[in-house]
Amino acid sequence: MSEAVSYLCTLPWAGTSLAYHVSVNFAGSGECDCVRFTSFVGVGRRSFTIRADADADTVAARGTLTRDGEALCRLAIGQALRDALHDKTLAGDHLLDALAAPWQGELRPVRSRDASRPARSRLQSFGV
Repeated sequence: MSEAVSYLCTLPWAGTSLAYHVSVNFAGSGECDCVRFTSFVGVGRRSFTIRADADADTVAARGTLTRDGEALCRLAIGQALRDALHDKTLAGDHLLDALAAPWQGELRPVRSRDASRPARSRLQSFGV
């Protein structure tokens, strides 16, 4: 089964800031499959993916990043900023560059609701 780790962040691009949802997806083996960037603001929806390469050199360089969602996300954001990938959404997927400088900005985790615990309405919390 796949696991996903998601964050919200605001990235500086082209003299402005764009809000992005960044999702780090892991394959069943626990290795990173890809990092997907999606924005629903600004000049319309932008979406692009940075895929992890199975190349032995890339895997060795990534080290423990393949199991650390936040570190991997920061690496992918650093690469996306460096290479201006927000303007290359029509170019297809991009390969992760393990040598990119990790981004140091704020990441806000997106919490998913536990399926075993149903959502509770605000009225229920007031006894209504």
